[in-house]
Amino acid sequence: MQKEIIIVIIIVITIILVDTLTQKYTKDSFTKINSQLDEIKTIGKELEKDDKSSYSTRDTEETKERLKEKIKIMQNDWKKINKKTAFYIEHDELEKVNTAMTKFNSYFELEEYTEAIPELENCQYILNHIKEKESMQFINLF
Repeated sequence: MQKEIIIVIIIVITIILVDTLTQKYTKDSFTKINSQLDEIKTIGKELEKDDKSSYSTRDTEETKERLKEKIKIMQNDWKKINKKTAFYIEHDELEKVNTAMTKFNSYFELEEYTEAIPELENCQYILNHIKEKESMQFINLF
C-alpha cells in the first residue's frame, strides 16, 4: 500500500511540475510574440497614415522595409514556438494563430493596412485566449 501512495505522489508532483513549466514557456513566448505584433501594428498604423496622405517618401520606403524585417523576425520566432507548443496545445488553436498570421502578412504585402491591422489584432486575441486557456486557474480545472 505504501508503494502505491509513493508512486501516486510522484506522478502528481511530476504532472504539476510539467504543467508549471509548460505554462511558463507558453506565457513567456506568447508575450514575446504579442510584443512583436504590437511593434508591427504600430508600424502598420504609421504606414496607413502615410498611405492616406497619398504621397510616397523615402521615409515610407524605410518604414516598409522595417515592417518586412519585423514580420520576418516574428515569423521565425513563431516557427520555433509553434514547434514546441504543438506538443501540449491543441493543434486547432495553433492553426487559428497560423491562419491569422498568414492573413495579416498577406495584407501587409499587398499594402492593405486597413485590412491587416484588424487581422493582426485577431491574432493577438487568439494568442491571449490560448494563454488564458492553458493557465492553471481554478476555473480551468473544472
